[in-house]
Amino acid sequence: MGMKKSGVRILACVLVLASGSLLEGKVGENTKIYVVFVNQGCSCPAGGAPEGLITNEEVLHKLQGKCSGVDFIARDITKRDISIGAVLNELEGSKEGLDGVLILGALGNREYRLAFTGLPTICVYSLFEWMNIPYKLYNTGKENSIKVGGPEYKAGKILTAQLDRRNVCAPPVASAMFEDLVNKIKIIQAIKKLKESRILVVTTTRYLGQVDYQGDANKHFPEDYNERYTRALKESLGVELVRIEPKEFYEAVKKVEEGQAEEIAKIWIDEAQGLKDTTESEVIKTAKSYLAFEALRKKYNCNAVSTHMRSLTGSGKVEDMVWPGLGLMEFQKRGIQAICQEYENIMVAHLLGYYLTGRPSMLGDLIIDTFNNITLLTHCGAPINPYGDDRRIPYIIWSHAQSPVRNTLKPGSGTGAQVNYPVNEPVTIWKVYVLHKKIGVHTGKTADGHSLYKDFDGIMCRTKLIVKVDDAKKIQKHFSPDEYGIHRAGTLGDLRERIKDLATLIGFEVIEEDK
Repeated sequence: MGMKKSGVRILACVLVLASGSLLEGKVGENTKIYVVFVNQGCSCPAGGAPEGLITNEEVLHKLQGKCSGVDFIARDITKRDISIGAVLNELEGSKEGLDGVLILGALGNREYRLAFTGLPTICVYSLFEWMNIPYKLYNTGKENSIKVGGPEYKAGKILTAQLDRRNVCAPPVASAMFEDLVNKIKIIQAIKKLKESRILVVTTTRYLGQVDYQGDANKHFPEDYNERYTRALKESLGVELVRIEPKEFYEAVKKVEEGQAEEIAKIWIDEAQGLKDTTESEVIKTAKSYLAFEALRKKYNCNAVSTHMRSLTGSGKVEDMVWPGLGLMEFQKRGIQAICQEYENIMVAHLLGYYLTGRPSMLGDLIIDTFNNITLLTHCGAPINPYGDDRRIPYIIWSHAQSPVRNTLKPGSGTGAQVNYPVNEPVTIWKVYVLHKKIGVHTGKTADGHSLYKDFDGIMCRTKLIVKVDDAKKIQKHFSPDEYGIHRAGTLGDLRERIKDLATLIGFEVIEEDK
């Protein structure tokens, strides 16, 4: 990665990453984090370091054991042959090849420039050091100093953490400190993975995410919207969009082997709890769309699929209509993020949710019920592996709710999945707004919609993710289709704090919609 060889002692052992392909949702190259030890982990008294102090080498070794896929490039400025000036010069000259910075010690040298490189940075305070970390400056980027001179620090992307290097806390507390640091390092890993992501976009719409913004009918997209959005996505998050014409999808469908589509359709039918008001032939059509998307994904070296295709041929005939939700569920089972309506802001949330937790997310239209204190997402499908492991939740295959011949068993009935989420699970509803540089988020717990609403399964889309919240009116006040669209992502688990930390490291603002 072009690090300067200046005779500086390197403490880190480079971890060897197991071979894997980005195409299957695995990491490419290791995440590279520049580590600076500014002291020995304590403000040592005249008698020297206290007995039992965890050394810099031991801290590094523990981090290597917990952070697979990370190369820690370590510099210890307590060593005689390493100066702060040399470290600053090396860090500045190597930024393009680094993914983040980790500073351990309370900046006893009071050199703030280490933290303000513009890279995602974590500053770690060791309990019972002199308190020289400028937390307010790190958190706000502002400081009303009575002192004069020196640089003005801006554009920091800084998280803070704490370690018990003296072993003075109860073991569970000390372990929690270390796990917190590891989790923040993993956020840097997630950001790095996001920068490697390429999203295959296949849609018949003119503008990216067009169907998401169902607001004022008198407003329109700027002519350069696609270019503006694509550029902002690449510059702020590193994500590339690979947009292809619908005709390439239609050609890929023609090349699909009927037998292969039949085999996949049989797997979906066998694992479902039932096939309701649609036919096996419609499931096979959906399988053909999945195989076509898979061929195109491989062709263009993409690790995500975002599509708004509703026909296998483009003929306009009802019998050729198809909805790809079951196939996109299959992608998610494989660790490949895919959404059946082409909303890049949602896809970024899906990718980040997966990189942060290993869990796939649901895309859905956001519904807000202020009297029952419910928000819910509704769509014709969701991941059946929302925990990100081998567990599966039940689903039923229906006709698609948008089909003009749904409930008739006629060709074109399509397929939609009713995925039944478990209740009383913490869940995060969120979305990344690339052009705004914001992330909207609220949290709650999954609930049973049948206990709240009559004919629940027959209302709107097939799948509903029901979320019990404290105050739905607060969330409703943030709802603005022209700004934020009408869809959201739903990820099992309470990700609020990780999303807030993530936003800090990418320079985005967080809208806590329920606050």
